[in-house]
Amino acid sequence: MNHEKEKDVQPVLFSISVPFLTIVVSILPAFATLFGIIWSVLFNFDAATRTHCGVYNFLPSVSAAIGQFTPQKYIWRICIALHCGPRFLLALSYYNYHTSIDTGKYDKLYKAGAALCTLLHIMENGALIILSYVSSEDNYAIHENMFITFIVASLLYMMLTCFMFSWGRTQNGRQLTRLEKKSLNYKVYVFIFNISIFLLSLYFFFRHNSHCEPTAYSFFAVCEVCVILSNIGYHASAILDFKNVTMIAPLPKAATSINKHS
Repeated sequence: MNHEKEKDVQPVLFSISVPFLTIVVSILPAFATLFGIIWSVLFNFDAATRTHCGVYNFLPSVSAAIGQFTPQKYIWRICIALHCGPRFLLALSYYNYHTSIDTGKYDKLYKAGAALCTLLHIMENGALIILSYVSSEDNYAIHENMFITFIVASLLYMMLTCFMFSWGRTQNGRQLTRLEKKSLNYKVYVFIFNISIFLLSLYFFFRHNSHCEPTAYSFFAVCEVCVILSNIGYHASAILDFKNVTMIAPLPKAATSINKHS
């Protein structure tokens, strides 16, 4: 009997709670962002806050803080590299999460929307990686295009996910669970905050370029940090969506047989 039970249980290489993984993935870019800003203010203030206008600014932009100075740019790149793998896994996991329910006659359209969500999530993550490793000083055009791709993919992903969440999980007489309502409300509030702050950042950016007012670029930088942190916060909602889910890596069969014979 004991031998039969052992055969049924597949050895596990490692297992990790998805909420815990999400917390780690959220902390890495948040830490890198705040570290880059704080370190630049403390040790590279004049160079980091200098603009073509020559007016006073009290805070550097994130791009300046993480792309021009060391050790900030190395800390940022390491944190982004460490967090990107799990982010891709979460993107694929969300496709399974969305398509785990049947929406009836609109099921094909719903699954297409879920696939688009996954694509946008992957595009956002990919653009973040490229703009992190190709700074504005290295190649301004690539950095700028990847930043635009990141922002557009991020906003579309957040908006579409909110729609998919509310539409798909209320079909065929189904009602949102208490946890799903909490997750949806959180997503909607963070998305509204994110897009509002982004639009405000555009206002300060164009005001800085057109009027060269003191501190205008710093207020843009404040908005930029808020956009990044709220983006991280939005993706952290995976803690609610995968509350009791564990990611498991089974031990390969070859390794299992070797262990049994040893």
